[in-house]
Amino acid sequence: MQFKKEGLVAVPKASEINLLSISLEIDGRRSLFILLAKDGSINRLGTGTIDNKDYDLYIGITKDLLFEHAITYITDDMLQYMGSYDIPNKKGLPCRLSIGLQFNNGEENGFEFNYASESEGPPDEISELLIAAVQITEPWYESQKKISSKNNKSM
Repeated sequence: MQFKKEGLVAVPKASEINLLSISLEIDGRRSLFILLAKDGSINRLGTGTIDNKDYDLYIGITKDLLFEHAITYITDDMLQYMGSYDIPNKKGLPCRLSIGLQFNNGEENGFEFNYASESEGPPDEISELLIAAVQITEPWYESQKKISSKNNKSM
């Protein structure tokens, strides 16, 4: 995902998003990956916590409106600030949060925040999106882990 600063180019609208991906790395290890698309595609890996031990990636399609729910946390105003940000005064483990967006016209853009686990993180709106995406996908993720566990026991 390449991040582009928007100049005089028209900034896309939240209603034009057709794919959302969220990746959180803590101390160089992927702690969370979520992908939600308008077509119902869903991917999820991890919990997003410092002590994440779940590294299996689950991929599927859902009829639930998870994508539609998640993008309600993205406003047109937020999209004006797409880009990469390095948050100063880092304390704790290094963290990188990347939020990728794909738009109906095929353009891709998003947000990236470099910060640390014990210091100021991304803006509240971004944190709320991250938390919501985890909560929205949690029931699907847990059901996939159970299915995988049952399949592994039957082998």
